[in-house]
Amino acid sequence: MTPSEPGLLSRVAGAVTGKVVDAMPVEEILEHVDIDAVLDQIDVNHLLERVDVNRLLDRVDVDRLLARADVEALVQRAGIPDLVAETTGNLAGRTLDVARSQVAGLDTIVTGIVDRVLRRRGPAPLGPVLLVAAPAERG
Repeated sequence: MTPSEPGLLSRVAGAVTGKVVDAMPVEEILEHVDIDAVLDQIDVNHLLERVDVNRLLDRVDVDRLLARADVEALVQRAGIPDLVAETTGNLAGRTLDVARSQVAGLDTIVTGIVDRVLRRRGPAPLGPVLLVAAPAERG
């Protein structure tokens, strides 16, 4: 028997399916359905285009989500302690370099003032005589 119109079989199947779904529990029907085959036929990209992400995010309880997060593990994984230690070390090193430079400049100024007050002339010694004297001069 051939259907007289092209959509007749589809209409009959649709009507019968509706009656079966109304008559049987959905769980029993799904036991006979190959879910993987159904999922293979779904266009996931088309489905995702229909999802309103902002509306979905509005439903998320961020406080509850964060309460479940292991923040300490996230901090360790991101390497934040290492970054802080490295940054602090670099900052301390640069600060010491600047301080040493300032002290060396101040030392030069103070030495110049002391030399003028004591009326010293000529170049200042490089250091204590026993340390800077040539080996032949020491003895």
